[in-house]
Amino acid sequence: MSFQESKSRMLWRAVLVGVALVGASCEPVAEGDVRVTMSGGDGTQRGYPSHLFQDGWSVQFTKYLVSLGDFTLTSATGEKRTSGEHVLVDVQKGDIPLTELKGLAAGRWSVGFRVSPPREDTRLPDGGVSAEDLAMMRERGYSYWVEGVAVKGGVGVYTFRMGFPVDARMVDCVNGVDGTLGLVVPESSVAEAEVTIHAEHMFYDRLGTHRGVELRFDAFAATADMERVITPEGLAGQRLLDLRGLDGGELKDGEGRPVVYEPGAYTVRTLQEFVTQSIVDQAHLNGGGVCTVAH
Repeated sequence: MSFQESKSRMLWRAVLVGVALVGASCEPVAEGDVRVTMSGGDGTQRGYPSHLFQDGWSVQFTKYLVSLGDFTLTSATGEKRTSGEHVLVDVQKGDIPLTELKGLAAGRWSVGFRVSPPREDTRLPDGGVSAEDLAMMRERGYSYWVEGVAVKGGVGVYTFRMGFPVDARMVDCVNGVDGTLGLVVPESSVAEAEVTIHAEHMFYDRLGTHRGVELRFDAFAATADMERVITPEGLAGQRLLDLRGLDGGELKDGEGRPVVYEPGAYTVRTLQEFVTQSIVDQAHLNGGGVCTVAH
């Protein structure tokens, strides 16, 4: 074999190797989709019976509006996929489809989203929210608006219409199904991502923990107006260092001890501020998966 023939054969082999490498790098990446829904679970849809409350109230919601958007998935390589839309939904009416992200690389992705007041482009996907409610929440800066009734034997029936101005980015959500971070996008299939609202947070009597909390409503009822309606303005008048009961005197529990709301490391002065802080992290992933709050 001549030197020229040998050189030509070596060049030809190099071309074949290069073609093989290019072919390997162009193999299709396995992909899947993520379907995003929202749920208030039994709490918003069926309410809370009296045995769950330390002070014997029962609560039933008739409306539970939540404003959120910017659902974002981040892969292990740093790739981000975001649904930029913002929605206002009523989770009291049931589970609601929000969006779907398609064509994601199969594998693990972290999950984040933002709970914030309605914007100019906020959408009403379920048809169960009025334009008037959207305008009101946008004007007052509320991301949550709840309505319903509370009942206590020997006391009566109270109505509440309450709004809370939460604006928080939820990141690094744990999956409530298996306790792992985020979710796994399956190859040629669909992963479910449910934003689950834990409405009981608004009745907690301490901040910064889910342990050892009691659900209470006496302090809410004591802020009602003459028509027995509880409003944000009423909650703002209930001072944590001077809690008043229905009789106008010091708020005490069934055993005659002063009721205390524990703020932990947070600076809150009124019941309105306390509840707003308490519900900041009530949006979870797939049931009980807790998210980190990043304002």
